[in-house]
Amino acid sequence: MAILTITEAAKLFGKSRTTLYKHNKSGALSFVSGSDGKPAVDMAEMLRVFGSVHGTSVHNTQNEHFNTPTLNTEHGLLEEKIAALQEVIRRQDELLRKADDREKWLQERLERSQQQIQALIHQPSEQQPPSAKRKKWWPW
Repeated sequence: MAILTITEAAKLFGKSRTTLYKHNKSGALSFVSGSDGKPAVDMAEMLRVFGSVHGTSVHNTQNEHFNTPTLNTEHGLLEEKIAALQEVIRRQDELLRKADDREKWLQERLERSQQQIQALIHQPSEQQPPSAKRKKWWPW
C-alpha cells in the first residue's frame, strides 16, 4: 500500500505525531524508511493499528468520499511500482534472451561433438601387418 510520512499519517488518522512515535517505541506500530530517508509508515500498518481513517474527506458530486492526500500518494506510488515492475520485466526478458542464445550455442556445440564422435567411431582403422619376428631393442 501507500507509504505515508509521519505527519500525513497523523493528520489522516486524527492522531498526533507524538502518539505515532510512542506506538512505534512500544512496538505496536512499525515505521519504514521513506524515500527521503526519514521515518514513514505504511498505510496498511496504520489501518492495522488504528482502524479506519479519520482524516478530512473530500466529497465529489456523487457523494463518494475521497481522501486527497492518500489518493495522490497512492497514485504516485503506484506509478513508481509500475515503472519498477516494467524495469524488472525488461531485465528478465534480456536474461531470457541471453539464456536462449547460450542454449542455442551449447546445442550446436553438442551436435558438432556428436558428429565428430560418430566420425571417429565409423572411421576405418589402419591395421598394421603382423611382423614375422620382433626385433630386439638391444643388438646383442
